[in-house]
Amino acid sequence: MPRKKEPTFEENLAQLEQIVEKLESGQTSLKDVMENYTLGMELSKRCLDELRTVEKQMDAILRENGDEVLAEPLVLGGIDGGQNPVE
Repeated sequence: MPRKKEPTFEENLAQLEQIVEKLESGQTSLKDVMENYTLGMELSKRCLDELRTVEKQMDAILRENGDEVLAEPLVLGGIDGGQNPVE
């Protein structure tokens, strides 16, 4: 049986945005809120993990080219409220 294709970063982010819209609408049941919140947290984690991976790859490319790497971690305000720097 073929493996299921993993969703891309963009697909995860789009689904996360849809969940946020549903939750902000206030038109969902408590059960749906909890299901959407749980899924949203998982999608958020996947997106952050992928961003961390890409940032490490970019840092490696910069080092290979003799360029300076940012001393401070990237802070993503839109995804996690700016509370957790991407390291």
